[in-house]
Amino acid sequence: MTPGMDTTKESGHGAGWSHRAAVRAARRFSAMRFALIFAALAGIAAVAVWSLAEILFVSDAGQLSKIRAGAAAGALFLGGATFECIRRTRLRERYALLWFFPSAAILLMAFFPGLFDPLREAFGLSFGSVLAVVAFVALMLAVFVFSIVLSRDEADIASCARHAALLEARVRNLEAALGRRGGEGESVRDD
Repeated sequence: MTPGMDTTKESGHGAGWSHRAAVRAARRFSAMRFALIFAALAGIAAVAVWSLAEILFVSDAGQLSKIRAGAAAGALFLGGATFECIRRTRLRERYALLWFFPSAAILLMAFFPGLFDPLREAFGLSFGSVLAVVAFVALMLAVFVFSIVLSRDEADIASCARHAALLEARVRNLEAALGRRGGEGESVRDD
């Protein structure tokens, strides 16, 4: 017997895949494919940037060149993963900006480090430190925005629960009133 097979006669379709099992299997397959695409994007970005590191970052010393190559690979992966999440409707466009902007900033830092020299000189930071600050600020911004969204959604869910409870009380009152009047009317319930 294959796992997920529905052998009960309740479904009305006889033996075969139940709808829920089919949906679960499709979701598992989609999640696996999604993870494989992410891994492929990361691998391609890392190989491309690492192989071009010497050409792109000729002016820098070895360690800084590796940091810039790693930052570029990470930014390319983040941008590709964000785009893929939007394409598969796992991420809304308005939240994708929270990931595209840091990705673009890190790519700019990797390919044009001179753009951030005023920031580095003003705070006396190295390239790696500026990179860490940009990543930290981006993550804090994302956490802040998602906290606001979570709070708003929690309030909406509480409001919906109150509304559902009021509607349920009205249905019970109407069923009780109908039961007292005639006794012939059956209560309508979704069991």
